[in-house]
Amino acid sequence: MNETSLHLPPPANLAVAYTPVAFRAAFSVLLQLDARFADIVRKAREPMIAQIKLAWWRDAFAAEPALRPKGEPLLQSLGACGDVISPSALEDLVSAWELLLGEGEWAAQDVAKHTVLRGRAIFGSYAAWIGEGCDVSSVSHQWALDALRLEFPSKLSVPNNQPLPALPKGRKLRPLSILAMSVRKVTGLRLVGHALTGW
Repeated sequence: MNETSLHLPPPANLAVAYTPVAFRAAFSVLLQLDARFADIVRKAREPMIAQIKLAWWRDAFAAEPALRPKGEPLLQSLGACGDVISPSALEDLVSAWELLLGEGEWAAQDVAKHTVLRGRAIFGSYAAWIGEGCDVSSVSHQWALDALRLEFPSKLSVPNNQPLPALPKGRKLRPLSILAMSVRKVTGLRLVGHALTGW
């Protein structure tokens, strides 16, 4: 496991631990990038400064690996993943967080676009890597929305009245179901039990 994945919250570390070895480092990097971008948005006092930071990341992703800025551990970890993480996934992730740089409560259409882009970058990438051929879009959108509710309660106050989509089934998709359950406030032994058994 990537050493810097230790900076992820326990549910994300659990999801990474259940990821197939071939994709474990890449999944960890995606989750770490997502957490970094969320932190940029969370700490933004001036949206323009946050925009500049996210633009820096977009430019770094677009550069050839050898020409990327030095000294940023996440970029080094990304380079070590080779071409496992697609450029479109990185673009989606940056774009998802750029949508939320405004002040006050977020517009519903921006939140909807964010959930599509963020879910596709993380859940969609993982599903493509393992080649299960299943549609995880609905659970990925719900995960991204529920995560926002936990991460930014003052920005997203509308309650969720929609039925929750079914969790992905099967051992290979367990990392996604762990993430989905964790933002549904399933924690501790219950989440570990799900990781072990799928229930």
